[in-house]
Amino acid sequence: MVYREVHRVELRELIRRWQAGESTRAIAVGLGIARNTVDKYLRAAEKLGLAVSGPPPTDEQLSSLLKLGNTVPSDREAGSSESLLGAYQDQIETWLQQEHLQLTRIQELLAQQGTIVPYTSLRRFVAKQGLGVTPKSTVRMPETKPGQYAEFDFGRLGYLVDPTTNRKTLVWALVVVLSFSRHMFVWPLVHQTLADVIEGLDAAWSFFEGVPKYLILDNCPAAVAGPDPLTPKLTRGFLEYAQARGFIPDPTRVRHPKDKPHVERGVPYVRERLFKGGSFLDLADLRSQASSWCLEVAGQRVHGTTRWLPLVTFRDQEQAKLLPFDGKPYAVPTWARVQVHLDYHIAFQYALYSVPSSLCPPKSTVEVSADNGLVRIYHRGNLVKTHLRQQRGGRSTDPTDYPPEKSSYAQREPTRLCQQASELGPSVGEFARRLLGDEEGPWTRFRQAQKLLRLAERYTPTRLDLACARALSFDLLDVRRLERILREALDGEGNNVDSDVGARQAADPADHSESASPSDTGTNTPTASQPSLSARFARPGSAFARAAKPTVLPAASRDSDSAVQSVTSR
Repeated sequence: MVYREVHRVELRELIRRWQAGESTRAIAVGLGIARNTVDKYLRAAEKLGLAVSGPPPTDEQLSSLLKLGNTVPSDREAGSSESLLGAYQDQIETWLQQEHLQLTRIQELLAQQGTIVPYTSLRRFVAKQGLGVTPKSTVRMPETKPGQYAEFDFGRLGYLVDPTTNRKTLVWALVVVLSFSRHMFVWPLVHQTLADVIEGLDAAWSFFEGVPKYLILDNCPAAVAGPDPLTPKLTRGFLEYAQARGFIPDPTRVRHPKDKPHVERGVPYVRERLFKGGSFLDLADLRSQASSWCLEVAGQRVHGTTRWLPLVTFRDQEQAKLLPFDGKPYAVPTWARVQVHLDYHIAFQYALYSVPSSLCPPKSTVEVSADNGLVRIYHRGNLVKTHLRQQRGGRSTDPTDYPPEKSSYAQREPTRLCQQASELGPSVGEFARRLLGDEEGPWTRFRQAQKLLRLAERYTPTRLDLACARALSFDLLDVRRLERILREALDGEGNNVDSDVGARQAADPADHSESASPSDTGTNTPTASQPSLSARFARPGSAFARAAKPTVLPAASRDSDSAVQSVTSR
């Protein structure tokens, strides 16, 4: 039964019209009050001394008449709803304390079981029995401007069962609520990685067809690296996403749900009105049903605080105030700190990428940013290298990243080795070209080419060029035999040195008579007329010839020679 309260102004108007001569029916129609109610007040007015031709009522008389409006239902009527709900007290307690359902959902479930009670009666029953949580006092904040703020939070929906394998998967909900219109978007997801969060937010901006100026977000690890009430630190990946979309992120404090009140109550609302009792094939089907539910159910309800339809308010007042959204998919970057290996490469997600040896020496630390197409490498904040993204087990190497002395050998570049050989002499260059060939050869040929270049350091480029010319004349492409030519002085320069020495000995035999034979003097020192050598790499080929071993005489010959020497001395 509904009771209509008669206010003081209406009661004064009732007495005024009665004293003006209007009938009871006319007074009831004019004031919208039942005739029985009008008769009740007029009888009470006559008892208080009021008359048709008398003065208007005083304040005391009006206060006495108002007490007639403080009518309460009879005990039978007041206890009717309470008696109905008493049979469901245990079930209501389970719904509230174990399943954490809202009273609106409990009212719907009771109606499905044939028990229809007003919401206020249900709320009074729960408060009287002490089944619910006593609400705390709060301060209502002023409403925000259209398009200024959006809040997003995560909430646990429940388990999604695969119909083919009967495997359960825990599903979460990313809920975004626009603070002004209360229009919401729900994106079910399994993981809360940076890529999943960005995918959900992009779906929200596409749903709203715009981006808010500020985004009040929860302290999820994908977005907030260091939760702090004064200076929160965002992750680099989420900060780059915010810069790309144009909104300003504003993290809330840890365990302070009142910092995002509009979305905080939306999470249980989504869980109870969308997920519980629903039937979903898979995650894609759940996302499709969630998008339709946001438009058809959540957007068309009368909001309990604003008393507006969220979808209508959004389209009329807020949608035009949002920042534009281009709809292009965002390439989610992946950041990591890695160390440069001894081979001037870094390992990132099971792939190798080279770095400049001049900027990033081995064992130095670099930062890597990778998206779907490119890998960017930063050293001390500066971009030093960019590579195409490789698959697991792949490698991207730039030959210029190696040191100059290692790039040719590591990359199997015959051209560089042939160029270095040509600088030592034309025959050396020809020997290297014929040794390496036009096609890529095995590693042994490159090692031979490296040894060929080292022979010039030991025997001088001039001698190496002559030796290569002699080897090429016999079509000999063996670096070891080429080294033997130089060691045994079979090249042209070594023979010329020996012939010049012999010619000088023949021209002046007196000067060389004492050093004609090393065995005569018992020493292996070179002759006085032999030219002096300036360095160990400039020695002639004869310097590498083996010296003749001294002749060992028998014991009898040594005794006779000693006797002869003693007689001569005497």
